[in-house]
Amino acid sequence: MTHEHGHEDVRRNWLSEILHTALNDLAHAERVITSLAAHEPDGFIAWGMAEGEAIQAHRALKQAPSLKTAPPPTHSDTDATVDALFELARRATQHLVRAAELATDPDDKTACLQAALHAGRLREALR
Repeated sequence: MTHEHGHEDVRRNWLSEILHTALNDLAHAERVITSLAAHEPDGFIAWGMAEGEAIQAHRALKQAPSLKTAPPPTHSDTDATVDALFELARRATQHLVRAAELATDPDDKTACLQAALHAGRLREALR
């Protein structure tokens, strides 16, 4: 194995790890927001924008060709939840931008950047 090939394997593994982490974070955020919307009075009004962006970010990232995974398993004080969701969206955005930088496939780059856009909008909706 050449030195260059070794670097390519490391880059590909790192990209895969980042993509999977971001996908899991976005799926978790989507589930939590959907649950909050369903269980709070006027929840769909209060959480609708955040829910839509979480769904769009998750769907956009699933389009990355390098991401071949089954959907993550479902897991079942609102302020703490919002803070945690905001942090998930922040972290997902950072991972997605980094993944776009590492990706060599243009479709991976597009999926990551579209998901990052929606994850950023999710953060704004949670403010």
